Parts: sequence; C-alpha cells; structure tokens
Amino acid sequence: MNTPCVNRLIFLFIFFLFIRTDGHAQERAIDHAPIGVMGDHYHGKGEWMVSARQMRMLMSGNRTETTDLTDQNILALPNPYQMGNMSTKLSVVPQEMAMNMTMLGLMYAPSDVVTLMGMGMFTQKSMDLNTYQGAMPMGGMQRNLVGSFSTSTGDLADISLSGLIRLYEGDVSRVHAQIGIEQSVGASNSIGEVLTPMNMQMKMMLPYGMQSGDGATSTVSALTYVAALESRVYGWQLRSQNAVRTNTWSFGDVLSLTGWLQQEVTRRTSVSFRATHQTRDTIDGRDTAISAPVQTANPANYGGSVTEVGVGLNQVLSIFPGEHSDRFGIEVFYPVQHNLNGPQMKSGLTFQVGYQKSLP
Repeated sequence: MNTPCVNRLIFLFIFFLFIRTDGHAQERAIDHAPIGVMGDHYHGKGEWMVSARQMRMLMSGNRTETTDLTDQNILALPNPYQMGNMSTKLSVVPQEMAMNMTMLGLMYAPSDVVTLMGMGMFTQKSMDLNTYQGAMPMGGMQRNLVGSFSTSTGDLADISLSGLIRLYEGDVSRVHAQIGIEQSVGASNSIGEVLTPMNMQMKMMLPYGMQSGDGATSTVSALTYVAALESRVYGWQLRSQNAVRTNTWSFGDVLSLTGWLQQEVTRRTSVSFRATHQTRDTIDGRDTAISAPVQTANPANYGGSVTEVGVGLNQVLSIFPGEHSDRFGIEVFYPVQHNLNGPQMKSGLTFQVGYQKSLP
C-alpha cells in the first residue's frame, strides 16, 4: 500500500472520531450508501443536496487476461503499427500510473417521484514508463534499457445529467431507477514528451488511456435496491454506460454490479463492506495519430473485467450551519480478480473520500 495513502486515511479516521457530532439527532449514518455508490438515494420534493468526492486510483505492473507480465514478456510482443524505422516489437513499457478524480454533484427533487442529479468530473493522470532499445527486422540485438520518463494530463473530463425515479418504497425496502446522459468534454488530443527507443525526447500524441476524454455522448442507466433492517442496511446496484454518439474513437461500454452491507456502530457512525464487479469493452475506433511501440497505443488493449472488495466508514457530523448535518464517507478498495484484454496495467489500491450536505 502506498505510504502517503495510508497517512491520509489514518488522518481522516482520526478526524472522524474526534470532531463533534452533536446536532440533528434524527439523521443516521446508514441513511446513505457507502460514499463510492453513485445515485444511491433520492429526495423529497423541494430538497437539494450538494456533494464532493475525491478518488485516487493506483496502478502497477502489467497483465494479459489472468497472467502477469514482466517487461521482457511485453518486449517480445509485436508492434502492430510499425512503420519505417519504428521498432517491430513493443519497446515502451508502463510501470506505474496514478489517477485522481474530483467529482462535484448537485441534486434537486422537483417532486417526490423524481430527483434530478448533475455532476462534473475532473481528472488528473500520471504514468511512469520504461523505454528499451527498439527491435529491428533482422533481430539479433540485446534490448537494453534506454531510460525512464513520465507523462501527465489533467482536465474537466465529463459532465452528466440524470433523473432518479422512485419505483417503490415500503417500510423496509425501496427501489429506484436512474436514467441520464453523460457528455465527455475532456481533451482527446493531449500531447506529451516521451523518450523514444532511439534515446530521443519527442513530443507526440499520448495514448488513449492518458487522454481526459473521448468526445462521446453516452447514456447512463442504473437500478438500485436498498433494504434497512434496524441497525443494518444492505443493497445492490446494477449500472451501465453506453456510448450512443462517438467521434474517431470512444472508451468501451461499461456494465457494473455492486453490493454492500452497512452496520450501524452508533446513530452517527456506520461501517460498510462492499464488493463490485465491472466489465468494460475494448476501445471502439482508432486515432491514427496515436501510433507508438507501446501497448497503450493499441485500442484492443483496453477493457476486461475486474472484481474489487472494499471497506468504508460513514459519519454524520455538525460542521457547517443548516437544518441538516454534514456527511463524510471513506472507502478503500483492492482488486481480487483481473481478466484483462491485455496487455494492460493492473489496478491496485483505490480510495475515495466524500462530503454530502442536504439543503432545505
């Protein structure tokens, strides 16, 4: 586990334990799902809610399907876009990647049946890579490490607008659907400086995974079920995102299923366990300007399935004035299964912290 991440988590848990929790006694920590579940609840007519989430995902090492790969394994793979003097085999190998996502949300219920939700997401990505000597058509040369380099991008990635529709609400359980649209607005043509197999610094179009957006318009849909049993809550959510309008290329469609169990520790504190399984298609289309002897330049090397498990904490606090309390949440996730359309980097630790506040 990354040491700075551990330090942040320790600080946040101590913060939650010692900050004052007096105030709105009727509000409970288990009223909302773990902070990483999007669109988990709806509101009554006239209610507003603002939210902010910060997520950090770390990636390290490479894999194809369920098999881990070394740098030498990747260097033996052909370069599908070889032209001229370019290496006939892959020569640049990703080592580590970090992605930060900041999500700002606003919810408003014009009626007791429909709640509107808008969200904007900012992303920052950084990747460390190793460059090796290129492979020539005749072969026969040992491919030594040339050096290492890093690339980074950051932008407003996408905006979305959805409607949460109440389908059923009983004494114990409730069900609602989400229908919406998401527009990618981030740059899809970011340029970065890379180290080539010829040991030259060159500016070129960065691969798909380092771009902030793809220009696609996508539909977002979800079905959420939540049941409350005294001091315990469990729920599940099925969510999909499908591109309906694309430009030159677009990230693959996503289908995910998550389930969670929350236990109330005190009225204002709850802990949670959550598992999620996500499948993503390969990239649709190709930008011919993205052409380099690196696995991330190939649209086929994206997508697959990942299963993760995580633990979390929800805390109701009294910080800012208002009729409602403040809500903070933390979740930490780690993958237990990868089956990737490789070669790709493996996801590692993911942690998320968030804040929510309802308004009159």
